Amino acid sequence: MVDRRLRDGNEGPDRVQWRLGLRARDAGADGIRHPRTRRGVRVTTPTGRDHGVQDLVVITGASGGIGRAIVRGLVASGHAVVLHYHRNESAARTLAEEIGAGGARAFIAQADLTEPSGVGDLVAHVDQILEATPGLSLHGLVNNAARLLGPSFDDASPEQFDLYFALNTRAPLFLTQQLSARMSSGGSIVNVSSAGAHFSSAGDIVYAMSKAALESLTRNAAEALAPRGIRINTVIPGFTDNGHPALAVPGVREYVSTYALLGGIASPAPVADAVAFLLSPHAGRTTGTALDVTGGSTLGARPRSSKISLRDIIAQPGIAPR
Repeated sequence: MVDRRLRDGNEGPDRVQWRLGLRARDAGADGIRHPRTRRGVRVTTPTGRDHGVQDLVVITGASGGIGRAIVRGLVASGHAVVLHYHRNESAARTLAEEIGAGGARAFIAQADLTEPSGVGDLVAHVDQILEATPGLSLHGLVNNAARLLGPSFDDASPEQFDLYFALNTRAPLFLTQQLSARMSSGGSIVNVSSAGAHFSSAGDIVYAMSKAALESLTRNAAEALAPRGIRINTVIPGFTDNGHPALAVPGVREYVSTYALLGGIASPAPVADAVAFLLSPHAGRTTGTALDVTGGSTLGARPRSSKISLRDIIAQPGIAPR
């Protein structure tokens, strides 16, 4: 989390760097000061020279399984990253330190995106990072944070509906609105949706509706962003092994693998690769559309069954949703 006491233009680079959560060690034998992490991470290159102008990407829900894979993929392609988290500060900090140890730039930022104020909190963190860290330019946003396994048609309440849509739909809309205003031409936004928005799922109706609305955001915002040279697209994952304990149960793996025509359960890597592609110049003529990495889950070819429910499996004793 960036220290809110940062003042505009009144501190030198060393002081600003410390206030971002960094404290430099004494110079080593090579004469280079090597920063270590506290709340944010900003690390010099292995040669000790600062990075030049570098693209910064904000990833929401960065501490989860898919989020971590997205972060690592973007760092590998040369981006600096802002790792958003809600509660799991330890996981976000560990990932930031891993990135910093490799000579890249990472910052962590806490915000509760289920609250209306959460979007403003995260945007304020990004503004402070950009102001206090010369050489960064906001290039991208990945709306990855989501609440999973929503209530069924029969069980859904207005309170649950509001909670799911707050995180899965409202936050991406207003983060896109506000952070795109800080991007220049060439910027890119990626929304992470779900195969669940593409087949009948009465047992998970609120989640499916929230993801369908997220895909609608992609299509409708593309026209608004295009005149500024900013692209927006969706990635659609299928069932992905994100570390959920239920996926370690053989019966669960066998069941969910029937959704994909290609079989099996994906690792987070295909999702991360798709996100990296859509943020890259290789997708420079791609906007307002979706990249499906579900393995064919959205084609609806899976035999229907009323004998088993994924929500019922997850609710088994000893298997708690993350």
